[in-house]
Amino acid sequence: MAKGRKRGCPVNIRNWLIEILDHANNEYVRIYGLTSMERSNDSDTEDGSNETDVYEEPFVTKRSGKLTLEGKPVVVESTGEVDPGQELLNDYATRSGCDGDATIRITDPYGHARLADYIVTSNEESSDADGDEVSWDLEQVGEAENLPYVHISSIDLKDGSTSLSGALSLTVGGAAKIVTVDFTPDTSSNKRFRVTNTKRSICSVGNITETGFTVTPIAAGTSTITVTTVEGAKVATLSVTVSAGA
Repeated sequence: MAKGRKRGCPVNIRNWLIEILDHANNEYVRIYGLTSMERSNDSDTEDGSNETDVYEEPFVTKRSGKLTLEGKPVVVESTGEVDPGQELLNDYATRSGCDGDATIRITDPYGHARLADYIVTSNEESSDADGDEVSWDLEQVGEAENLPYVHISSIDLKDGSTSLSGALSLTVGGAAKIVTVDFTPDTSSNKRFRVTNTKRSICSVGNITETGFTVTPIAAGTSTITVTTVEGAKVATLSVTVSAGA
């Protein structure tokens, strides 16, 4: 039974990260639009005492697993194409044999990742009162691998690839600034963070994503933005100075 399930209900995957390996680029692609996930693991056992005196308790002879993903169809606004992660799942569903073997990486809200190979056995589209729905059924191939957990050593706040060195200057009426949260090491398992702002009348913090946030100037003055990681409570602060416009 998947961690977090209650009485057989699917996992709420709002804060989970589910990715599929794109073998063409050897990169993992996030599957967007998912609303639920259900995993099951089955084992076949034998009673060793029937064959030998070495075993006196049942032992596992074969394991198998199933994965069901459900969600909403997602279209990339800039291209009009189906979400790349969903498109990869759809592509694997049309393949057979070893060609249909997809590698899926599932990361829980705390950064614990699990890697397994699956055969995408089916994909379905449907519509109801809540709109269009998509779903995929997958069957696990071989054993799953629990990936090593990598702890955060530090974080930095950047403008693109350039460190802000703890200070940001903006102008009333001027452009907002996208701030990137940079983790060391880059392979840190849990990259979730919280953001606080001491004076929301001076600047606002919005559009918080997995990689950063946007700071918008409102009035002249100063404010301090603090970013704290969920794992390890690593802290980075940003002193924001907003100057009056011309």
